[in-house]
Amino acid sequence: MSDFLLEIYSEELPSSAQILGEKQLNQFFLELFTKKNISYSSIETFSTSRRISIIVKKISKNEKDNSIEIRGPSTKADNRALMGFLKSNDINDAKKLIKKKIKDKEYYFYIKKIKQKKLRDIFNSEIPLILSSIKWKKSMRWAYNDQKWSRPIKSILGVLENKKLVFQFAGIKSSFFTYGNYHYSKKKIKCLNPEVYQKQLKKFYVTLDPNERKKKILDNLEEFCKNNNLKFSFEDALVARISNSVEHPNVFFGSFDNKYFKIPEFILETIITEKQDNFCFKKKNGDLSNFFAFVSNKEKSKKKNLIEGNLNVLKARFLDAEFFIKEDLKMKPEERLKSLSSIVYYENLGNLHQRSLRIKKLSEIIAEKLDYNIEKFSKYLIFSNIDLTSEVVKEYPSLQGLAGGFYAKKFGFPKDVQDAFSNQYKISILRNEVDLSVLLSLAQKIDSIFCFFSSQKKISGSGDPFGIRRISISLIKILTENKLDLDLLQIFYCCQKLNLEQRIQSINDLELIINFLNKRIEVFFIDEGYKAEVIKSCLNLKSFNPHLILIKTENLTKFLKTEIGKNFIKAFNRLNSIVENTENNYELSQSLLKKREEIELFEIIKSFKNKKETSHFRIDGVFYEKMSYAINSFLDNIIVNAEEDALRINRKLLLAECKDILSSFFNFSILQIDD
Repeated sequence: MSDFLLEIYSEELPSSAQILGEKQLNQFFLELFTKKNISYSSIETFSTSRRISIIVKKISKNEKDNSIEIRGPSTKADNRALMGFLKSNDINDAKKLIKKKIKDKEYYFYIKKIKQKKLRDIFNSEIPLILSSIKWKKSMRWAYNDQKWSRPIKSILGVLENKKLVFQFAGIKSSFFTYGNYHYSKKKIKCLNPEVYQKQLKKFYVTLDPNERKKKILDNLEEFCKNNNLKFSFEDALVARISNSVEHPNVFFGSFDNKYFKIPEFILETIITEKQDNFCFKKKNGDLSNFFAFVSNKEKSKKKNLIEGNLNVLKARFLDAEFFIKEDLKMKPEERLKSLSSIVYYENLGNLHQRSLRIKKLSEIIAEKLDYNIEKFSKYLIFSNIDLTSEVVKEYPSLQGLAGGFYAKKFGFPKDVQDAFSNQYKISILRNEVDLSVLLSLAQKIDSIFCFFSSQKKISGSGDPFGIRRISISLIKILTENKLDLDLLQIFYCCQKLNLEQRIQSINDLELIINFLNKRIEVFFIDEGYKAEVIKSCLNLKSFNPHLILIKTENLTKFLKTEIGKNFIKAFNRLNSIVENTENNYELSQSLLKKREEIELFEIIKSFKNKKETSHFRIDGVFYEKMSYAINSFLDNIIVNAEEDALRINRKLLLAECKDILSSFFNFSILQIDD
């Protein structure tokens, strides 16, 4: 057994590249090991801001030589065929051939031995192929070669069994050398195995394990919060991004002057975290504090200069934000609304002013459906997107919506309007009752989805540049969490009308949208713990009401766990297996129902049609118990394929109607019950 180590040391790698490179490196080596039948005890990948590494422990040594049987000509063939076979397979002696019968016919066979490549040779030949196969979002070429990497490579460390591997990639020859943290030392480090590698990197200020880097950072932040009576709450994505930007994390703390709090806190927070990749802190009451923290590779002896330099950059950005706000407030809302007309929303889909009109109208339509009085706020909704023209949003795109709420306050708009503008792009808005924030958010998301499908663009398996999957999940989340009974298909019909009125491109086939949303709700509900087949049985193409679908799914899930539910599905499957398509020119005749079992089944169907005993709000177990008995009794005692034509057709019609009625709310035909 031998250990393997590969490290690609490069210039500074962004966090996203580290994650992507590490994932693909692991995947490609797993595929290689499977293909070459190589065994191992463990495989680990690591990444820092300067390197991506893989360590594989206890790899199997060379495999035994294999052999394959090559069939030659028939033993009755002439000598020319035999000589040709010998020559083509580089066989110097016909005595090496064996004879074997296949279906009473005898052939010559040659047992060819295949010498297996040594493990070292496999790695030397395959590693360059693996490295060149890694796909980056952005990559670089350097030093006049065609091979690419996320950033220029400085060195490649490759060792197996305490010996150097010999290969080349991107003009760099493999060696048994690497480098430590360049802020502390630039000398080469010799590594002949994974243990030495990890120890040496630690010695030269490189923490290879990202979880260890994260822990060190979080421990420092938590201690600071405890000592300064601050809240400890940091987004995982921010912590991961910052920990991936260093190899040896040192955490430094600073503070800025309180005078900058005249800038809205959400802008300060964005500058600190997004622009500077620093941490900000909240007071116990939730307000932003003036403390900040940042992480650096550099030594703590340089603390003063590092804090001062970081603070100077923050101050400069704060002053920029002050200027942007001042400039933005010089324009009145009406002026900004007018300027939206010059900004194209998307090709063939009008401009942002037209979109603002649609969103206003959609908000009013949704409000009417949900019985919300929107009259006093309607005139303000046309301004929901004016922040897209602001200097603040141009500089900080992630602040769209929040900036709109801030400027709405400055313009003297009602509090509900301010909140609605701020919340319109949020993934989730949980309310005790319908309010303007929910309505505007729904309108924004519905228009985005409808316009995307109207644009005739497609979402690929890996790409969704418009974020339609995320928007759709958000739409489903808001409707289900707030228990809003809203059929989106009806709203999409309104979208069609609005696009037609504005003479812009529109999709005609709304089933495409509903199909897409049905797939999204299936994914969403599966994540919530529901079975795929149960979810699918609650979907249809004639409506899309997430709240209703959720209730149906919940109730059906509970029902299928009961004995009554299990027995009904068994009875329905019996019915479904024999129901045939019936001719449309025939109608069910009650007068032809003579047998008790026929009449009982007809009567229970009639009661369902009249009373709708089963609904989405509850599943009536008594009804389904009766239905199970009636179906089984009919199928056990009635000859469906009666000799008399009228009787046979009528019985088939009865069964078909029974299935149609039962399937009008749930698609029971896709459900199976485990015995």
